[in-house]
Amino acid sequence: MTQPEAVGKSPVARLITKRGLASLCAGVVASWGLSATAGEHGGKPAPQRPATRAPLTQPKRQEHGGTKAKEHGGKEHGGEESDLFTAQQIKTAMNDHIQNEAKKGKGTFQIVDPKTGETLSLEFVKIHDPVRVMEGKGYFACTDFHPRGTEISKLYDLDFWLNPVDGKLVVTETKIHKHPKRTENGSWEKEARYTFMNDEVVEIK
Repeated sequence: MTQPEAVGKSPVARLITKRGLASLCAGVVASWGLSATAGEHGGKPAPQRPATRAPLTQPKRQEHGGTKAKEHGGKEHGGEESDLFTAQQIKTAMNDHIQNEAKKGKGTFQIVDPKTGETLSLEFVKIHDPVRVMEGKGYFACTDFHPRGTEISKLYDLDFWLNPVDGKLVVTETKIHKHPKRTENGSWEKEARYTFMNDEVVEIK
């Protein structure tokens, strides 16, 4: 005949029972591939890396589209060499294009302003950093020019798109992004004609 279990157990017996139960629970949890770490709250920790699914956000407006071009060539990992052009190669192609166009324009870069119909005679100031890569659209550079014979602070912002042709980068499109506008205090500022949304040009009304 089975003897009834004693109602009162010694502290040692209770400790052994608790340890046995804890070990049993840990074994079950481990067999299920779960973490046995206790938490202050329920659920499981959020992943440290973002989920691969794109977040549901509104399209982001940018002054320029694309992503920053690599500063240097070469490869970090094994495999085939990348066929991307570097930032320096993009700038070299830009400088060559501007110099060639300036020769045609007797020392100035000439472009017709689509808003006014005026042919602008511009002098090159600089290429903005960084130059960019636009997926499916090639490469991109933003520049500053100023009209010949005017103060250096009166600037046009010109955007250039470049694409490889026979292994060489060439300019395939040029747009006036910003034109100079006189402020109330007499200085010059650049007023934008368009912005970028998901790498697409969006006209500013």
